[in-house]
Amino acid sequence: MPDKDRLSAKLAFQSDFRWNGVQPEEYKAGGGDWAGINRQVLVGDGAVTSFHLRYFEISPGGHSSLEKHQHAHVVICIRGHGQLIMGDECHGVSFLDTFYIAPWTPHQLVNTGKNPFGFFCIVDANRDKPQPLAMEDLIRMMQNPVVRGIVRPGNNNLSCDL
Repeated sequence: MPDKDRLSAKLAFQSDFRWNGVQPEEYKAGGGDWAGINRQVLVGDGAVTSFHLRYFEISPGGHSSLEKHQHAHVVICIRGHGQLIMGDECHGVSFLDTFYIAPWTPHQLVNTGKNPFGFFCIVDANRDKPQPLAMEDLIRMMQNPVVRGIVRPGNNNLSCDL
């Protein structure tokens, strides 16, 4: 946010899916289980809220981590399209599609298109850290051939060929 001491602020939208005063950041520290994704924290850092609003953008061929956690979150697509894996289901995601991801639901967002895939993500300000999936979660998910064709497990999730 431009001035963290202010109670209210405007973040002007720019035509390139950036907001005035907000710098894109690396999706997460490290790597290996995600690719081609960055984030912008629009509301959260320093704001007096019980939630954070972030914008994520996934490059063509990129994906978020395959993970689960205790906190719920909401995803709203605003640019391009992609796929959302939730548990053992796979959903196409297009402009203004909105998803509620319940606690402990394994999930991953994947850009299967040729253009950037961008979405808002709303989460609790105080939240737990994401966890890699247990092998039994992966085995259950991979029983769906659609999920199996889309999921990008990453180095932290698979130690064997499913």
